[in-house]
Amino acid sequence: MTAPTPPVKALLADGEIAWVRRLDSGDITELQALQARLFGRDRYLRFFGVGVLEPAELATRLATRSGVGPTAVGCFRHIRLVGVAQYEIVDDPAEAEISLIVDGRASTLGVATLLLEQLVFAAEHEGVRTFVTDVVTEDANMLGVFAALGIPFRVRQNTSERTVAPALGSGDDTLGATAARQ
Repeated sequence: MTAPTPPVKALLADGEIAWVRRLDSGDITELQALQARLFGRDRYLRFFGVGVLEPAELATRLATRSGVGPTAVGCFRHIRLVGVAQYEIVDDPAEAEISLIVDGRASTLGVATLLLEQLVFAAEHEGVRTFVTDVVTEDANMLGVFAALGIPFRVRQNTSERTVAPALGSGDDTLGATAARQ
């Protein structure tokens, strides 16, 4: 089991402070509240990845995680959970499928970038070298999130979605992009 990591203090695009931390089974209420606040378009654009778990299922899986299973990070604005990013190693231990959800009212604040940044650090620590996800064609902004973090990626175009395979490295590119953003 991974040792708890302290929350990371971050500045959102509107100047507000947010906290990003790993989620655990105690976060089920916040996960359910976030899901309840989502509108159809938010769910459509912001939930991607075939491994997306419902809040109760995610909380249960996080509670029973013993080194294998989903890893999830959440972004809290004040005390409200405004976004979640998760990954799960599927077949290859160096590859993980990711999913991300952001409350529509916080979608322009840099929440996705903060979450993905922390997910990269956690994944690299666990030996993951590649993330895989599906992004719907009309959500080109998600590709910008990968680019903002300095993560190289390749895209495979399908009819209504793109499969994105960002390659993780030593963290140096992500650290450099993070420093440049601040």
